[in-house]
Amino acid sequence: MIKTCLSLLTAALLSSAALAGPLDTARFTDLSGRSASLTPYRGKVTVVNFWATWCTPCREEMPMMQSLRDRFAGRGLEVVGIALDNPAEVKTFLRLFHIRYPVLMGDADTLETMKALGNPAGGLPYTLILDRSGKPVGKLLGKLSEKTLTQAVEPLL
Repeated sequence: MIKTCLSLLTAALLSSAALAGPLDTARFTDLSGRSASLTPYRGKVTVVNFWATWCTPCREEMPMMQSLRDRFAGRGLEVVGIALDNPAEVKTFLRLFHIRYPVLMGDADTLETMKALGNPAGGLPYTLILDRSGKPVGKLLGKLSEKTLTQAVEPLL
């Protein structure tokens, strides 16, 4: 399984020019409903995880994402969740599962953004790895293990 995920990651190394546009123009909201983007995370290696509370694999991997962030934040890693869900349910979930990394809310356009970023079916969970300049350098579809994600981000730190 790990070898398969690593092969998928290796095969998914992307041309940053091809994907910069969708992320640069994507707009989200924070949990208070204010406009938000990924721009504030430039300068850090950023794991962007598209998820929903109703998605079982998403729910299962979120504590691992929190653990990864806790472990590597001092080396310049950030994890940002993009929820495709109801804000009230997201807030409850984050509180119950002690998720402390930033979570933004997607909207109707987020599915199109995901498709433009290499996820044509719009499957969840979907994870992008951004380098310190904010350019996508990897994509992973489906539930991730901590080992797979660590191996993907550690060389960038």
